[in-house]
Amino acid sequence: MASGTTDSQENSYRSIMRGMSAFGSVQVLQIVINVVRGKFVALLLGPEGMGISQLLVSSTNTLKQVASCGLPLSIVREVAAARGADDSTEPTTLDVATVVSVARRVVRYTALGAMLLCIVCSGLLSRITFDNNMYTWSFAALSVMMLFSVLSDGEMSLLQGLHEVKRLSKASLVGALVGLVAGVPLYWVFGYGGIVPAMIILAVATWAFYRYNMRRALPAGTTTVSVPHSLQWAIARRMLSLGVVLMAGTVLTTLVGYLVNMWVRALGSVGDVGLFQAANTIAGQYVAVVFTAMSLDYFPRLSAAISDNARMTVIVNRQFDLVGLVIAPLAIALMLTAPLLIRVLTSEEFMAVVPLVRWMALGLFLRAMAYPLGYISFAKGDKKLYFCLEGVFGCSVMLVANCLCYWAWGLVGLGVAMVIVHALDVAAYYIVNHRVYGYRIDRSTLRLMLLLSLPVLLTFLATLLPDIRLGYTLMTLLLLLTLFVSFRGIRSRLRN
Repeated sequence: MASGTTDSQENSYRSIMRGMSAFGSVQVLQIVINVVRGKFVALLLGPEGMGISQLLVSSTNTLKQVASCGLPLSIVREVAAARGADDSTEPTTLDVATVVSVARRVVRYTALGAMLLCIVCSGLLSRITFDNNMYTWSFAALSVMMLFSVLSDGEMSLLQGLHEVKRLSKASLVGALVGLVAGVPLYWVFGYGGIVPAMIILAVATWAFYRYNMRRALPAGTTTVSVPHSLQWAIARRMLSLGVVLMAGTVLTTLVGYLVNMWVRALGSVGDVGLFQAANTIAGQYVAVVFTAMSLDYFPRLSAAISDNARMTVIVNRQFDLVGLVIAPLAIALMLTAPLLIRVLTSEEFMAVVPLVRWMALGLFLRAMAYPLGYISFAKGDKKLYFCLEGVFGCSVMLVANCLCYWAWGLVGLGVAMVIVHALDVAAYYIVNHRVYGYRIDRSTLRLMLLLSLPVLLTFLATLLPDIRLGYTLMTLLLLLTLFVSFRGIRSRLRN
């Protein structure tokens, strides 16, 4: 009985909103910290130093994605599922402790593998990234960063799976702050030579705080658990198989992005590629906080309910409600402020992407509708279905839609493609999840989505009006109306 009460409280609107708010606040603060760090790098090292830093970060991040085998999200699923199994019976910790023990062992192996891979490939990475061998020792030294970065991702995934919102938020912030405080003096004293040590210190500090909070999150006596080899192998194989599928989907998405850029360059110009990436960055970062916060909070709760389709349906519908209420005013605000954002974040040369950003805002609203549905098959551990939906279907539609729409309408066509892709995602995800898992959207949730879609669509149409003053007046009124509806909707749900 107690477990049912705990589950009900954890999946209440208040708990969902608390989790989204906590993770969202952390994301905002981390963005601020990254901006401050970037500012110091720019001031102390100049454009060349900033370029070197960015190239080192992007190269090692790519290597880390491959070496980690998609384990972080797979670990979240396993831990959350074990926690859900524990809560559904007597409140024991054996299952969670077992999964944590196996997950840590697998992460240690992948971390060591990532470290060795970085050392072995250091010369190759230097030649590919900088066209010389001058940074071979830098990449070799960054193998230490790679080790602790993979380990910290593992600890973060464990905290996420246990739904330790406060501890995860605290560890993320403190680690980032320590990295900032320790890194800036290194830039000041050593110049370019301080880049690699600063990256290593950031990785070690982040791991240390995640590890400390993870030790406090686990009950006494569960940090050391003896697990039979057969059970270890079964859990590890399940984690790795899911992780590899996730990584394959990520690789396909990256490949499609590359092919779309090549298509734009072939039919248009390198300038068009730059404009497209600028619009993507502005639109993506604008709502990244919402999507990241949702993935950190929503996925563990969904994974904990994989054995109960009725409970899963409640979680998905409640997530729909709150995400719709949050994202609708954000999408409208992006359409309204697109010219201002582009001027502030880029320059006058990029004003040509205003129509593209507005189409993308419409697409982001649809993406938010697809997001809660897209996690279901992965949370269920259905590797084939997840890969077919996310990898094969999603990437195929994305490639075809972007290529055809750019050929037909130029840059604006890429925004049209985004709307088409996410509209098809919503339809496909709903049909598949309904037929396979019995998911059905509540009538009240459907009415809310239709209600929120109306001002978003009307705002987009207002951007097309020839009378600019009338268009902005209507957009402002629609934004105020949607904010009022969203505020009342969120407040009424938090009271329940």
